[in-house]
Amino acid sequence: MLVDFTVENYRSIKEPVTLSAVAQKQSDRQTSQSSKRKRVKSDHEIAPGYHVEGWDIELLPVLAIFGANASGKSNVIQALDYLLLMMSHGTQEAVKFQRIFKYAKLDPFRLDSISAQKPTKFELRALFDNNIYTYSLVINQNQIISENLNYALNTTKRTRRLFNRQWDEVSKKFIWKTGDYFAGSHNQLQDNIRQNELFISTLLKLKVNVIESLSRWLKVRFIGINLGNENYGITPITLLQATDSSMLNEIIEEVLTILQKFDTGLSKIKIEKKSDDPNDYNIFAIHNTHKGGLVAWLFDEESLGTQRLFSLVFLIVVVMKIGGLIIVDELGTNIHPNIVRSIIRIFQYSKTNPRSAQLILTSHDNTLQRNNLLRRDQIWFTQKRSDQSTELYPLTDFHVRNDLAIDKAYLDGRFGAVPFLPSEEEMILQGDEQCQES
Repeated sequence: MLVDFTVENYRSIKEPVTLSAVAQKQSDRQTSQSSKRKRVKSDHEIAPGYHVEGWDIELLPVLAIFGANASGKSNVIQALDYLLLMMSHGTQEAVKFQRIFKYAKLDPFRLDSISAQKPTKFELRALFDNNIYTYSLVINQNQIISENLNYALNTTKRTRRLFNRQWDEVSKKFIWKTGDYFAGSHNQLQDNIRQNELFISTLLKLKVNVIESLSRWLKVRFIGINLGNENYGITPITLLQATDSSMLNEIIEEVLTILQKFDTGLSKIKIEKKSDDPNDYNIFAIHNTHKGGLVAWLFDEESLGTQRLFSLVFLIVVVMKIGGLIIVDELGTNIHPNIVRSIIRIFQYSKTNPRSAQLILTSHDNTLQRNNLLRRDQIWFTQKRSDQSTELYPLTDFHVRNDLAIDKAYLDGRFGAVPFLPSEEEMILQGDEQCQES
């Protein structure tokens, strides 16, 4: 599970920002009588966190980021997806994805001449088997500056180095340090790692017991954050092509069951190979006629909303099986708000999410902030600073009461993260001036 993620000097992000899945401690305050009358739930009642044995922390299954257009909320999750892409596929392979994922490159904050020359910094903490792994990377467009991987056992809390590499400008080579817990033949590869390649991505191709859980989490994750958009490569066909064929029928059945609950009108989903190529598929949507018959057509003739919903539900089914992570930009695009709420609830409860899969999303839909759907520590905001860089912060910074109408307060600007617009009167006067000039 993701514990937290920090990024500095990436696109609109200048200063370090951290997105954390660590739940806030439960308040000792009693729920007010007015809150009880309004049936307002405590954060723990909305979504109990996943308790981490030995660490005295709980991790959250869902994080939602809200903010004005161009405030940088997409850049936060793009940075996370890009780091996971580099870790799992390597920096050289990541270059090939730039045609699909435009954000898959090292663009520093360019509105500041100093930042534009500095490297980008990433740090990721993730939990496996109750141990916390910390991976950090400092990198520019030409080479790796430093790369580190540590872990800490829940029994001792002591941080143990696995490996560290630091570029030495004098000797023009990396200075390596390897921990006692990382011995093995894989360390013999250190001298062969190129200046612009990650050691972690090489290790994922080997069997290194101490990082096996981390490796599996990285390797099974679908990359990409924009579902159902052919410009970003995540389509029903690409999902089928990337899935183990032995699991495909089972996954499709589960996908169909969920899609039927979402009132899409689908009776069946049929998968056919178009040729001898095992990765060449046709997907058919099958519907019932009013006379009880069946009619089929290619799935790309379905509505855009249904196609995107197929992609999203497909990913949900997969991550639920493995306890993985799914990242979605603008979750509500072409999908009804009630379905979006149902999807979030699937992740929030242990009965539907027994392996503690996680969902990170961005949205403009403030209705997701109401009616006991999200805990206060699951709601995050982005806004622009005076220098046009991105600031990221949680709702809990404001210490709001349980029964506050968060969605209304958000639109009223109580938490920032909304666009600064002229008044309606100013807009009308401006329109009149333009008409007179023309």
